[in-house]
Amino acid sequence: MKKSVLLLGLAVVVAVGIAVQLSTRDAVVGQVRSWEQFATTRISEEFEIAAGAVQSVSFAAPAISGTLSGKWRSSGKGGNDALSGFTLTDPSDALLDSLFKGSSGRFEVKVSAAGTHTFFFENAGVKQTPRHVLLDAEFKPD
Repeated sequence: MKKSVLLLGLAVVVAVGIAVQLSTRDAVVGQVRSWEQFATTRISEEFEIAAGAVQSVSFAAPAISGTLSGKWRSSGKGGNDALSGFTLTDPSDALLDSLFKGSSGRFEVKVSAAGTHTFFFENAGVKQTPRHVLLDAEFKPD
């Protein structure tokens, strides 16, 4: 009888210990997941745009506010590096930044809406040649 009570007591202690460990682990995992939303997100793209085409690059902003900043640069053949347009829009397609007729640009915008933000690079105009574009940006949570 004493052995049964002792074993039962030991089993209860072990079960409580396991339950405490599991609940603590879940809390820590939850904390790590919540901290992930505060990480800086890098956007680094390199691509070709055919003559007369538009290329888009999307960024999925998290559900927290922050700053999206960076730069882009285009190059082409025959001494004509300029794109006819650069545009950055938010998830509702509202204009956040734009530049027309340039071969490079910088941007810094506040992001307050979660969802897909889109960069558009337009290669149209008189001189119809492909362009090579480098985009380097980052999203930093507030």
